[in-house]
Amino acid sequence: MSWLRVEINRCARPCLGRFSFDWATAQVAPGAVAAKITDDAFLTHAEALLGHALGDTLRGNFTRYVLGGLVWRAAAEQALALAREHQAAFMWHEDELWLLARRPFSADGVAWVDLRGGAVDILQWSVRVAEGKLQARMSEPTVQRLKESVRGALASDASPEHKLRQTNAASRSWHHWARYAFGAKQQAVELEAWIWRRVSRHIAQNSPKLLAAYFNLRTTTWDTQLHFGRSSYLLDRAVTDENWLKIWSPRR
Repeated sequence: MSWLRVEINRCARPCLGRFSFDWATAQVAPGAVAAKITDDAFLTHAEALLGHALGDTLRGNFTRYVLGGLVWRAAAEQALALAREHQAAFMWHEDELWLLARRPFSADGVAWVDLRGGAVDILQWSVRVAEGKLQARMSEPTVQRLKESVRGALASDASPEHKLRQTNAASRSWHHWARYAFGAKQQAVELEAWIWRRVSRHIAQNSPKLLAAYFNLRTTTWDTQLHFGRSSYLLDRAVTDENWLKIWSPRR
């Protein structure tokens, strides 16, 4: 979100170019050549892991996170060269590569959209440009997933404690992304009213003591400051062994 805000608000780059990575046809070899990696044992192991990269699961997401920098190394280098040539901003995620420019330019596989013409979904957000400024809120699919999770939790035969834990988990998962978007605050107010009506009916009436543990979207904290430099647990030398071991903690 910080990257979008800086490049759109300060640098006036409203045109978004997107290049999607096809993990179904991904190979390790091109990236290994670009990265000058010749360790056959390592490459064989990495190639075997590619079979876990598909699907919206914890295993799939983590596999893409671990292998993305290697598998798409060559594509990223080409896109970076184009970005420098056209003075565009460049960012990439495990599933997609993004360019922000003042105007579209020709690039193989890149689909362009002018954010001044309407909102588009990127990651969990819906973003557009109005009067030269970024407008960001949570995308409609994320809102519907939150509502479906809450409905499912409260309709189950689980205990009130477990229902509340599941409801809180769904709200925290949504807030994990929403806290960075200015426009999501109003969504949170509306969703909180929707969630509370159901929680009060299914849990509060019979187990009022549980409400002390209720996660309230209306009163939770927000983080709309600019942030730079996401750490890579695999590449950044500043990441300690303790940081690395924490990501394997079973309670993380």
